[in-house]
Amino acid sequence: MIEKNADLHMHSTASDGGYSPSELVQKCKEQGLTIISLTDHDTVAGVSEAIEAGQALGLKVIPGIEFSTKANGKSVHILGYGIDITNRALLHMLEQQRIQRRNRLDVILSKLHQVGITLQAEDVLQFVDGGSIGRPHVAKALIQKGYVTDVAEAFDRYLAEGQPCYVSKEKEMTPEEAFTWIHQTGGVAIVAHPVYYGLDELIEEWVKTKQLDGIEVYHRDHTRTDVIHYEQLTSRLEQTYDVQLLRTGGSDFHHEEYGRKREPLGVTRLSSEFAMQLMEKLKWQ
Repeated sequence: MIEKNADLHMHSTASDGGYSPSELVQKCKEQGLTIISLTDHDTVAGVSEAIEAGQALGLKVIPGIEFSTKANGKSVHILGYGIDITNRALLHMLEQQRIQRRNRLDVILSKLHQVGITLQAEDVLQFVDGGSIGRPHVAKALIQKGYVTDVAEAFDRYLAEGQPCYVSKEKEMTPEEAFTWIHQTGGVAIVAHPVYYGLDELIEEWVKTKQLDGIEVYHRDHTRTDVIHYEQLTSRLEQTYDVQLLRTGGSDFHHEEYGRKREPLGVTRLSSEFAMQLMEKLKWQ
């Protein structure tokens, strides 16, 4: 029987998750996970705490991040594993991203006011634990004030791209820029939940140019058909370009109640074989 004890995609209160990094690691322990990665959006603020908690509980915690990028007009998320979370240039860039997100919050609040919703910055910032400010934090404030019943409704009515209160970032990072940051800080780059994008040709180009190290084949939103498709795509690209690609996966957990998907931690798990391949690639024990 194949052992599936890894979950390499999850979020804490350092971005838009519902548990602190140490609380999240404790939950991973309770779920029987042994290899995990904290992949908060555009921040590594929670990684050190997660690693320390993992050491105390006997879990391997791989440093991670999930970069928000734009490609061909679509939001594309790029996972970085094994990055140097002390790299000064990286931390400076992420701080600039944090400031940009804080400025975007003011514009979102203004747009909400235009549609009859009154929120103050402090209503949102109470849900932010010193890391990245995101639309899910606004959604939590909307829930608390009684404007919507859950995160999904907040996005569907107000915050999703194309809705009246959506605000794009002042400067969108490209996938290529994310690849550069990840590789320059010693990590490997993985395209997250590719079923969201339908960009197989672009994924192939990234593999061809040796910018992409792997694909998140296993994700809570990937159906069995999707998984088969990305398993086959990964194998075809390996054969075509004579490379070895990583296959990763995880539950993309945020919170049982506050996440856009109310599914438990570890609902999608990665086999220990694939997790070990990632650690071998990183030369990480």
